[in-house]
Amino acid sequence: MTGIISITGINFLENIALSCSGGGYRAAMFHLGTMSYLNNLKFKEKPLLENVKFLSTVSGGTFTGMIYALKKQDNWNFVDIFNFLVENVKDLDLLKLGIEKLNPTGIWRNQIKSKNLINAFSEIYDEKFTEGRTFKEFEQMKSHLDAVVFNSTEFNNGINFRFRNLKEGIFGNNYQTIPKNIAEEIKLSDALSCSSSFPGGFEPMIWPKDFDYENSVNLKSYQNTVKDMGIMDGGIYDNQGIESILLQEKINKKRFDLIIISDVCSPFMEPFKAYRKKPLNEIRKFSIEKGLNKIKTTSNFFSFTVIFMLFLFAIIPIFWKYQDNIWTGVFLGFAFLSLILLLLKTLIIRFLNNQIQNFLNVFEKKILKFHILEKLSHLRIEKLSIEKIEPLIFDRISSLTTLLLDVFLKVVRRLNYNVIYKNKKYSYRRVSVILREMTKDDYIKKRNKTKKNKIEQIESDYDNTFGDKIQVLSQEVSNFGTTLWFSKEDTLNQMLDKLICTGQFTTCYNLKKYLKSIINSPGNGFDKLDIEIQNNLKVTYNQCLEDWNEFKADPMGKSKAI
Repeated sequence: MTGIISITGINFLENIALSCSGGGYRAAMFHLGTMSYLNNLKFKEKPLLENVKFLSTVSGGTFTGMIYALKKQDNWNFVDIFNFLVENVKDLDLLKLGIEKLNPTGIWRNQIKSKNLINAFSEIYDEKFTEGRTFKEFEQMKSHLDAVVFNSTEFNNGINFRFRNLKEGIFGNNYQTIPKNIAEEIKLSDALSCSSSFPGGFEPMIWPKDFDYENSVNLKSYQNTVKDMGIMDGGIYDNQGIESILLQEKINKKRFDLIIISDVCSPFMEPFKAYRKKPLNEIRKFSIEKGLNKIKTTSNFFSFTVIFMLFLFAIIPIFWKYQDNIWTGVFLGFAFLSLILLLLKTLIIRFLNNQIQNFLNVFEKKILKFHILEKLSHLRIEKLSIEKIEPLIFDRISSLTTLLLDVFLKVVRRLNYNVIYKNKKYSYRRVSVILREMTKDDYIKKRNKTKKNKIEQIESDYDNTFGDKIQVLSQEVSNFGTTLWFSKEDTLNQMLDKLICTGQFTTCYNLKKYLKSIINSPGNGFDKLDIEIQNNLKVTYNQCLEDWNEFKADPMGKSKAI
């Protein structure tokens, strides 16, 4: 049948790649929910999570993925790993602890490292989670995982920098490949910090300077052989970690049976909104010119007052002909003090003028480089009120923020998704688990792309598909920000549990859809598969269907490690 994609020759659910996107604690707990449901769902009476052979993580996803992979090396079971993560994240305010470390009284264990926020986080991760362990731990994989990749972005070439297990693939990238003896000395906590150090909130970690430790003999000698390189959040380059999965297929020359992309980011953008004018008041009428005039008036008044006091204190002793007594000394002392104040004011103003001029010169020559200040001189900005300046500033800030945090990331996301979703060879081998897909806004946007369906019908389908409880919960967790802490309000509101549950039922829903498409799509060749394979897929599908009905009735019913 034309257009029908056959499943003949495709293996199912045996060799799985899982990617976990960035997104702070929101991502970390959502992905824990995804993994939790994979651990609950059985295929051939074996947890599906045990069939995940490759793990690619970014930023907040690295937090969950790295700790999971490390604990599996220690032969922990999933329930213990789940409880360890939940208990340690619930009351762990990473930002607060990181800032406290920067205080003069803060405990800074590695004096070699630069004292900044990202290195403070690295020390916290080391103390709380990775306990000084390095990538030597992943020299031999001891669990169901054959390979792990923790993604970051390097700033010398603007591409992915991969921290990974040492047996296969490239540690680093093609521009700077890290030798095995160097890589095995790198602390896991530093890789976790690099992967999750989002721009604006953190500074880059500097390779290899910030990866120096007391006993890292090879790293110390390696420092003098390479240039410094900044490494930051993996989400700058690929926030879903998809490229590392595609690269792994290329390295092994063997495709994965299924690629599961766990993602807390919406594919849709909020429209840019221009600055809205606020009601006019006296403050918003204020302009630079008015401010400068006020400063000038105040400055002149100050000078006049000081000069007046200078002459007054100098002249008054005339009345007793400057006799050598205490009052002559007092008045002449005040006169001298007035003269000092006048000189200080003159010097301060001159100093500030010089500093401002120097700053403007540097700003124009080294940053702007386009003589833009000369162009701006035609705008009498000093005459503009705050009301007039606000849209000039805030629309630029808003558009720049949208460009960096939305447009750029969504474009990169779309390109990576297109590789998988527009290539027929990945048909029946891909599942996306997206946090926001069950919100009404995203559901309508996705279904209404072709404009063929009426909004009323889409809304009716949405209500019937998900039910009230899942709708409310999905909307609530999608509003949770990209933070590295849970506030008291979040804790009282069970936000951690809600994120985990959303990961669980979103994974369930998408695997249900995936298995249904395999079993029920006419003409795809399912009926030609081996009977045992058919039955195994049907059993797994029926479990998904049963779980989904339970989730619809009570989304929070499986908030523990199911």
